[in-house]
Formats: sequence, structure tokens, C-alpha cells
Amino acid sequence: MISELNALGEPAAEDLNDFPPEQARSWFAVLRAILGGDRTVPEVASVRDEHVLDGAHAVPIRIYDTEESIMMPDRVVVYAHGGGWVVGDLESADFLARSAARRLRARVVSVDYRLAPEHAFPAAYDDCAAVLAELGKKHPDARIAAMGDSAGANLVGALAAASRQRDDIRVDAQLLFYPALDPSMASDSMSRMAEGYILTKADMAYYWSCYLSDPTHAADPRATPAALADLAGMPPTVLVTAGFDPLHDEGTAYARRLVEADVATTYLSFPTLVHGFVDMAGRVPAALDALNDALAALDLHFGTSTRKRQLGLTPTEGSIA
Repeated sequence: MISELNALGEPAAEDLNDFPPEQARSWFAVLRAILGGDRTVPEVASVRDEHVLDGAHAVPIRIYDTEESIMMPDRVVVYAHGGGWVVGDLESADFLARSAARRLRARVVSVDYRLAPEHAFPAAYDDCAAVLAELGKKHPDARIAAMGDSAGANLVGALAAASRQRDDIRVDAQLLFYPALDPSMASDSMSRMAEGYILTKADMAYYWSCYLSDPTHAADPRATPAALADLAGMPPTVLVTAGFDPLHDEGTAYARRLVEADVATTYLSFPTLVHGFVDMAGRVPAALDALNDALAALDLHFGTSTRKRQLGLTPTEGSIA
């Protein structure tokens, strides 16, 4: 896999701010194929494509069901894919969506939200909010979790925060894989791992610039939940970081703040893995183990009836340092 990644290289552009998004999406598709390898696709009972209407706009979704969720859809997971708000789609989200459906015995709804820069903030947030609102109406008695990786984790975290005040959306638990939370990119890990670990600091600068067309939006909690002064009342959270990831420190800092706010939090740190490791689960056994550990932790929170239960952390899960 390393030789394939070296051969692929980084997309060339004199100025990343002028980088064509279509080229970025083509490059991402090739990268995803390399990272995924010839992995076995988890089988589910049913997969269907639908739309959620948000005014005149239709948000594409893909619904994954197990035999259990077809009979009784009492567990629903909304999934927002990663890709810096610029790349990614229902196809790139397929493996994780299937894995979550099987492991959680749940209905998983993958959201094909609008991408930047053609549709900058808050388009992606609004699309995911519309899907959450529709599912809340359709499944009033179900427990609803939200799950995302990287940019998708940013969206999930922002929606989980908003669910504390909004009556139309509900998030009973959230799973955040290596969330993108800090538009300033000022963390130590962002400097130490600026290059050489698949995701680079230059990549994140490009993604943030595409997503936040107005720099003042960086202070908007819909753009990043880390902008919030108060995290009390957030839903039970599983937050996952990778050791070789420029986003490591901002994820760790957010997990610490959740714990300090008395939010039921499971923090899972995988020091030997890189950003985007869930996409490598077909080729890297440690990545598959980490994915399964994270889904198992969400499974526990799915059954949590109170938002004030603090789960204990073990050294193998990682400490928030």
C-alpha cells in the first residue's frame, strides 16, 4: 500500500485555493481505492436510495437495513461522510455505513450532503439537519445516533450541539472519528505532522477555505462545535483520534472539554494509526480492530438513558492527556 501511495503522490497545484474541486474528487476516488484494497463488503439485508425534501432542495440519502432494523427500526444512525466538505459521496461512505448497520443492528442513513466550494457553509450542515429532522418525525420512538469521520464528524458534532436547543432534531449519541474542529489549525499536532501522514496541513487549509467562504464563520458553532463556550448537555459521545494525524490534538482537546462538562464520553486513542484509518480497514488489521472498537463503544452509548453517565477509560482505550 505504501508504494501505491507514493506512486499516487499529492495533487499538483500552484495555489491550493485555486485547486479545481473536480480534480480533488478524482484524486480522492483513486486514493480511496488504494486505501480500501480488495476488502470484503459487509452484507446487509437492504440498501435503497431516497431523498429528504428541505424546501425546494432534495437531499440524497442511502438507507442500510439489517434484518433486525427492518422488523423493528428502533435504532437509527445518521452518517455524515468525511472528505473536507469538498470530496466524498455515498460511495465513499458505503463501507463504514454497512459496517455500522451490521455491528449496531441498526438502520443507517448515509447523507449525500452538498459539497464546497460550490455549496459553502452552511449547506452541508443544513442538509444533515434536514435529514435528522425528518428521521425524528418518522421514528419518534427510536434512539437516534449520529456518526461522522473528519469533516463529517465536524457536522455531527455541530448538530449534536444544536440538538440541545432545537426541537426539530434529536441526537441521542454521537460517534466522532478524528473530527476537524479548529479552523485556525493552531495545534501542536498540526505543526508536528504537517506533512507525511496522508492528510497534510495544506490539505486542511484548502478544505477550511472552501467550506468557510467567509472567515467570520469560524466563530459560528454550526461551523465547529469547538466554538461553543458551554458543552454541558451534549449527548453521550465516542470520540476517536489517531496518533499520526494532524487533527489529533484538536480531537483530544474537545474530548477533554466534554469530560469536564460532565458529558458521558468514551475517548479512544489509536497511537499507531493515521487520519482516515476507517477507510483502510480492508488492508490494515489494526484499522479494522479500531473501527470495531469504536462501533462497540457507540453500541454501549446507544443504550444509555441518561446524558450524565461517565464511562471509565482504560489504558488500552487511551487517556485524555
